[in-house]
Amino acid sequence: MEYKYLLDIGLIIVVVKIFTLITQKIKMPKVLGGLIAGIVLGPAVLNIVQNSTILEALSKFGIILIMFLAGMETSIKKFIANSNKYVIIALIGVIVPLVLGSLCSLIYVQDLKTNLFFGAVITATSVSITVETLIEMKKIKSSVGLAILGAGVVDDIIGIIFLTIIMNSGNLQITTFATMILKIMLFFGMAITLGLLLFKVFEKIEKKDTKVEQMPTYSIAFALILAYIAERLGVSGIIGAYIAGLVIGNTEKGRKVKGKIDLVVHMVFSPIFFASVGLNLTTFHFSQSVWLFILLFTTVTIVSKIIGNGIGAKICGYTNEKAVQIGIGMATRGEVALIMANEAKKLSLINEEIFSIIIITVLLVTMITPVLLHYSFKTKETKEVTV
Repeated sequence: MEYKYLLDIGLIIVVVKIFTLITQKIKMPKVLGGLIAGIVLGPAVLNIVQNSTILEALSKFGIILIMFLAGMETSIKKFIANSNKYVIIALIGVIVPLVLGSLCSLIYVQDLKTNLFFGAVITATSVSITVETLIEMKKIKSSVGLAILGAGVVDDIIGIIFLTIIMNSGNLQITTFATMILKIMLFFGMAITLGLLLFKVFEKIEKKDTKVEQMPTYSIAFALILAYIAERLGVSGIIGAYIAGLVIGNTEKGRKVKGKIDLVVHMVFSPIFFASVGLNLTTFHFSQSVWLFILLFTTVTIVSKIIGNGIGAKICGYTNEKAVQIGIGMATRGEVALIMANEAKKLSLINEEIFSIIIITVLLVTMITPVLLHYSFKTKETKEVTV
């Protein structure tokens, strides 16, 4: 049906709102409501809404705007000052899941390429979902929030490297790696240059546009353009959007327009994004042994990040509480894992069952980690009040 997407969007917004109110009522994160709404509406339960090109585009737009808002919350000075810490946290947080994920998959299948795939697919963090949870808890500007965002950028680049390996499996060449690294360097060079130039432009706009009427328009346009450049150069668009947010959020009037953008994002695009993750699940019909492996693999997926990123955070001088919070915040998986699984399936590197296992694992992890993150901060606050 030509106009069915209008009904789909309407249903998603209403049902996400209903489930969000329920999850808030039982003191659970709003993100959880969106994910459950997507599963209920999607092929796995009611099959009322299916993923479409339009929904995928709106979902992508939602991710970009969420990360753009996260960038606006971040201080450039603090980000640069702690960049070495973010690299350490991200690197250890990749190595541990790669090893543990590969070893865990031996229970399910004994094939080196498939085992390495299981390890690689859980290395990349999806900070978009964590960001939404941190914003909800007003912790995005905390040292933990900044560490998750900073390490997430590095983590995403490593995820792109693994994605390249998956896409070029069987005919991987040194030139492929060299080209990819050059593209990443080119993007960050362009992003920094554009950022510095546009910072000056926005400063001039601020002097003329005293009512800040045009800033939201300029801001969103800049985020989309930088996200596009990032995608064209093989870097995730959410990194481009995050950098755009860094530039605009560090101008005086840029901070003032955040509220206007935030309203639109959380009314329309955020619900579509989180529901679309739930829509990816098509079935719950698996054998008991497969379900047991899914539960084990989901546990390893979460614990490996808590251990890996937690160790990295401890090395960088964070307290035990903050190290655990950073580890939990980095445990969410999403778009990079889904893209890797999708590309591997297209290349016949994995079968339909393995693809479904990855989808369900991503969904379970995405549902569990916001709850754990809420609990980790709540426990710390309770201790502080008690003292």
